[in-house]
Amino acid sequence: MGAYWFLRLVLVLGILGSCVHGLGVNWGTMAIRKLSPETVVQMLKDNGILKVKLFDADQNTMTALAGSGIEVMVAIPNDQLAVMGDYNRAKDWVKRNVTRYNFNGGVTINCPADCY
Repeated sequence: MGAYWFLRLVLVLGILGSCVHGLGVNWGTMAIRKLSPETVVQMLKDNGILKVKLFDADQNTMTALAGSGIEVMVAIPNDQLAVMGDYNRAKDWVKRNVTRYNFNGGVTINCPADCY
């Protein structure tokens, strides 16, 4: 009985696995020994990673991603969430940390059309 259940699970996972169209990763920057953003971007490209979620909009990271073709989703850092209730402050954050990298040859930003 147990082996039969296991085989069914493997079959279901195999079918679901064939439906995956891409793979993305979360990229955090809190580390003792950080790799350079250029190295990380090259590793992502070498491994076929097409999407990445950043937990801050570090200038070096965003610059390294520019022109890479990797789709980027930028999250607001947790320590700044409380102040983002103010619309103008949130709009300014997006302008400083997202919009400035959104140009031809820049960072491919994962964002609805009206977020800029």
